[in-house]
Amino acid sequence: MDLIIRRAMLPRSACQPQLQRQQQSQPQPVDIGIDAGRIVAVEPNLAAAAREEIDAAGSLVTPPFVDPHFHMDATLSYGLPRVNASGTLLEGIALWGELKPQLTQDALIERAMQYCDWAVARGLLAIRSHVDVCDPRLLAVEALLEVKRRVAPYLDLQLVAFPQDGVLRGAGAFDNLKRAIGMGVDVVGGIPHFERTMADGAQSVRMLCEYAAEQGLRVDMHCDESDDPLSRHIETLAAETHRLGLHGRVAGSHLTSMHSMDNYYVSKLLPLIREAGVAAIANPLINITLQGRSDTYPKRRGMTRVPELMAAGIDVAFGHDCAMDPWYSLGSGDMLEVAHMGLHVAQMTGVDAMHACFTRSR
Repeated sequence: MDLIIRRAMLPRSACQPQLQRQQQSQPQPVDIGIDAGRIVAVEPNLAAAAREEIDAAGSLVTPPFVDPHFHMDATLSYGLPRVNASGTLLEGIALWGELKPQLTQDALIERAMQYCDWAVARGLLAIRSHVDVCDPRLLAVEALLEVKRRVAPYLDLQLVAFPQDGVLRGAGAFDNLKRAIGMGVDVVGGIPHFERTMADGAQSVRMLCEYAAEQGLRVDMHCDESDDPLSRHIETLAAETHRLGLHGRVAGSHLTSMHSMDNYYVSKLLPLIREAGVAAIANPLINITLQGRSDTYPKRRGMTRVPELMAAGIDVAFGHDCAMDPWYSLGSGDMLEVAHMGLHVAQMTGVDAMHACFTRSR
């Protein structure tokens, strides 16, 4: 073998059946044999030799982490052109609008490559990043496509064409989105709650889903990133997914208005999301930071209903969303930090629930 990792502890979901039985009583370390870049053996006290051995000394060895929701075009731009004084979502959006005319491809690539180094150092090897397409120059799109090419040997970077200003609200945004897809961007994005009216938001969902269906593409929409319980674009997204046969190809990101929705309405909404096969992506660090800003006390947490979504049979994932950008002054690319916030905010502190939070980040 090329490599054996000795005395490693595995997460439960990665264990072989016989090891799972052992772990029910007392977790046991295992040896992991790797040959020609592939894992070929996982067992206690592996009787084999290798050119290199690493003693994990009881440390956890896990599959790589996955970030299903990030904004790499804005990452590490904190303080440019100024600091978000209020710390709010709307000021962050305004700040990004001020920064866009000053962006250069070289600076975008440099910051994104630095963040990719952070991510890989923390075991994060797959990232879905939204990239703003409302700038007609599509500088950020060109920059992140170059970053995607550079990191391809060691990091899977998937890009979402994201009309930050609204696909109807932003002049030429839909045409820009189509151009970005033609350049090699992978996924159709949207932000219906940021359109001028609820009706425009619903229309944007329909037109973007129809375009994705025509092109055979996936969809990932910022949906209802709001404290407004009447922001219900996830309902339209699920309905359009079902109508167009996009089952399993669509994700709704944030869904924070669900935190404030009436329980009876949610009881009807959850089956619709499940039947449509729409996945939900919560972003604990950012949702807990940006939502509830207009509340005095009691103050809403803001993150979507993760335990209820999971109980309904809906695929749920945790995303990092931001790192040191106009919306969030912190962040390090560590998905365990994301899971840590998620389990606290969702009150998922039971043993099985904590394990579920861990699996939401990989």
